[in-house]
Amino acid sequence: MASDTPDNDTLRHERRATWMELFFDLVAVAGIGQLTHVLHHGPTIGEFALYALLYLAFWIGWASVTLYGDIAYDHIRLPLMLAAMLGLGVMAAAVPGMPDRHATAFAAVYVVVRIGLSQVWGRGRIVVDWPNAQLTGGVLPWIVSLWVPEPWKFWLWALGLAIDLWGMFAVSGERMMAGAQEAFDRRLRRSHRFEGVEIPKLQALHVDPEHLGERLGLYVIIVLGEGVIGIIAAIGGVAWNARVLSLGFGAFVILTGLWALTLTYGFIPRLMSGDTAPDAVPRQHLLAAHCLLTGAIATIAAGLSLVLSHPDGHLGAGVGWALCGGAAAYFLLTALGGARSRDGWRWTLTWPLPGALVAVVLGAFGPRLDPLWLVYGIVLTIGWALGWEYRRTRS
Repeated sequence: MASDTPDNDTLRHERRATWMELFFDLVAVAGIGQLTHVLHHGPTIGEFALYALLYLAFWIGWASVTLYGDIAYDHIRLPLMLAAMLGLGVMAAAVPGMPDRHATAFAAVYVVVRIGLSQVWGRGRIVVDWPNAQLTGGVLPWIVSLWVPEPWKFWLWALGLAIDLWGMFAVSGERMMAGAQEAFDRRLRRSHRFEGVEIPKLQALHVDPEHLGERLGLYVIIVLGEGVIGIIAAIGGVAWNARVLSLGFGAFVILTGLWALTLTYGFIPRLMSGDTAPDAVPRQHLLAAHCLLTGAIATIAAGLSLVLSHPDGHLGAGVGWALCGGAAAYFLLTALGGARSRDGWRWTLTWPLPGALVAVVLGAFGPRLDPLWLVYGIVLTIGWALGWEYRRTRS
C-alpha cells in the first residue's frame, strides 16, 4: 500500500501555498483568460453552453491537481505537477479554436489528466473529502467523444460533466470508504492465505482545510484578477467620457463587492477556520460550490468587459445576460449554499434570493435599458448584500 501521499495521522503544521503550487496556478491565470474570451462576441445560447462545458472541465482538472497537492503535502511528485500543468495549458490553448477546431485535442488531454491523477493515491487509500478524485465514471463519455463528430461530441462532454457534478453531491466519501472496506474484508475472508491474520484497514485521506481554503481563495483572486484585466483592456479601447468612466467605476465596485462577499463573508473563511461541526457542509459540496460560484464570477467579469466595450446605446441580449445572468447565478448559488448551512432559508430572503430576482429582471429588460442601469443595478444589489453582511457581523 505504498503511496506518494503522507500518513493521514501525521501532525501537520500551519501551511501556506508552496512555490510549486503558485507556479501551477499560472496555468489557471491563462485558462480563465482564454475561457472568458468565448463570451466576448455578444454570446449566443450556444456560446454560453460551450463556455459552461469548457469552464467545468478546466476547473475539475485544476481541482484534481490542487487536491493532490493538498493531500500529498511534502510528498508531491514534481514531474507529475508539471505534466498536469502542461496538460491544462494545452486545454487552455485549445479554447480559441472551438467549436470548429481543437475539440478532440481538448478532450484527449482532459482524459489523460483525469485518469492520470486518479491513479496517484496508492492502493488502500480513499480520498474521503472529494471522491471524484478517484472516480472516473464521468471520463467515459469523454473517451467516447474522441471518435464522435460535433455537435454530438459536446453532448457527450455534457453527460460526463453531469456525472461528475452528480458525484460531488450524491456520492458520500464516508459511505464510499465503508463500502470499500466491507468489500475488501469479504475478499480477504474468502482467501485461505489470510486465515488468522488481522484484516488491514483502508486509510481515509482528508484535506487540510486551512490550506485548501487558501488554495480556493487564490483561485477566486485569479478569476477576479482576469476581470480587472478585462475591464482595463476594454476601457483602454474606447474613447473616454463621463459615461465610460462611470461604467468603469461601477465595474470596479462590482468586482470589489464580489471579492468581499466571497472571501470575507463566504464559505472560504469558514473552510480555512477548519470548521468540523456536525452540521458543517461536506467539503465535497464546498468544492462544487466553489466551481459554480467562480464560474458565475468569471461570467460577470466577461459581461462587464462586454458592456465597457459597447458603452453607448442599448446592449444585445447576450451581453446583458452575460452580466446579469452571471449575477443571478451567483446570488442563487449563494442562496442554495446558505440554505444548506446553519444560516438557513430565512437568511436567503435577506439578499441572495432578492438579488437573484433583481438580476433576472435586469437581464430580461437588458436590451431596452441603458448600460448604466444594468451596471449600477448590480452595484446597488451587491451593495445591499455587503451592507447586510456587515451589520450582521457587527451585531
